Amino acid sequence: MRLVVVGGVAAGTKAASRARRVDPEAEITVYQEEPEPSISECGLPYFLSGTVSGRDNLIARTPEDFAGKGIDMLVRHRVEEIDAENKKLSVVNLNSGERFEDHYDRLVISTGARAILPPIPGVDLDGVFTLRFLTDADKIRTYVQKHSPKKAVVIGGGYIGLEVAENLHHLGMEVSLIEAAERVALAYGPEVAERVEAHLREKGVTVHAGAKVEELTGDERVRGARFGDQSLETDLVIIGAGVEPSVELAEKAGAEIGETGAIRVDRRMQTSLPGVWAAGDCVETVNLASGEPAWVPLGDTANQMGRVAGTNAVLGTESEGALEFPGVLGTGIFKVFDMGVGKTGLSEEEAERAGFETVSAGMEAASKAGYFPGSGRVFIKLICDSKTSRLLGAEAAGDGADKLIDVCATAIWGRLSCPDLVNIDLAYAPPYGPALSPVIQAATVLSGRLGRNDKGS
Repeated sequence: MRLVVVGGVAAGTKAASRARRVDPEAEITVYQEEPEPSISECGLPYFLSGTVSGRDNLIARTPEDFAGKGIDMLVRHRVEEIDAENKKLSVVNLNSGERFEDHYDRLVISTGARAILPPIPGVDLDGVFTLRFLTDADKIRTYVQKHSPKKAVVIGGGYIGLEVAENLHHLGMEVSLIEAAERVALAYGPEVAERVEAHLREKGVTVHAGAKVEELTGDERVRGARFGDQSLETDLVIIGAGVEPSVELAEKAGAEIGETGAIRVDRRMQTSLPGVWAAGDCVETVNLASGEPAWVPLGDTANQMGRVAGTNAVLGTESEGALEFPGVLGTGIFKVFDMGVGKTGLSEEEAERAGFETVSAGMEAASKAGYFPGSGRVFIKLICDSKTSRLLGAEAAGDGADKLIDVCATAIWGRLSCPDLVNIDLAYAPPYGPALSPVIQAATVLSGRLGRNDKGS
């Protein structure tokens, strides 16, 4: 049986590796456009600043590593067409220009997502970059070493933009962040967004929210950014305006595309095409909190999807050993200087758009026992369904946000109610938290607002 995987990085390499473990006899080939098949994309902002030293530390596995497992990893190869009826592929070697045809018995599509490049005049100037792959980081580092930029503009206040702003600041640059929406960290509620913005300003990053960049100026190299009646001088621009799923190859082959714009798959990661599975940032799934279609391009999710797709591609979806991918909560976290910021499930706005009547509670709490050295503050917000008291979402910003969000993600996954969380048994010791976890404190406040202080009442 010949399995071909289109795309590497997280989902594709996971699918190939899992397929090899499940079927030691399968013939497995992976086609990957980038020169490194398996990288840690989430570490790229920290590679820019040198916090992560050495690019090799971001390369999880090389083509030689895959060859040792009997997987033929062909980097710098692009699959340009899929003939699903005849199970054939048209491939081009990007180094030599050679074009050839390949065939498959089973296929996994993991073409990922690409950085959005907004239609701004001047985006083609030298010194303007996106950050998606290790090769992008290489170009930025080379530019920084050559030109020693003093001022930088980051366009976009999402995960990548915020992390890049911090790391450029660590390089000694004067950083301005421009966000078209009215607040940064738009996936979060205003309480968290305000704290993130205040922390950025405290650390010396200038924030322009509600400002849309209309032009990047300069002759050959970027020298300025214009928005509204304001202009900023700059020597470097990083665009972090988000990503979009790369689905053209699958769509052209006849695969059904979901309402989010990503490839529609079933719970076993099979597409509408026979013998074709898909996984990773190009795939639509379901949000388990709302039950609605969701597109969540995150590395951990891509790995989990890849495991399911790789297993089922070699076993077949009707096999006893076939796996299912249930969906996601969109759990995510990022760091901005000294602040951890995390979210799981639905924000209040997302929950209301999904048709829920919500009740929420937000509060600040100590991150450790108040008397213990190093105790900080953390903000936590819980959102629940007013009819059932079921927890729908949580947000946190501050010390220990990661632990609180993981507790809440587990609670949402288990469909617990806010009253359930009032008496949940969590670990306590003064170095790790207050006697009552901020999750319990917020759940107590929220249960009081619901008038349901006891489980089941």
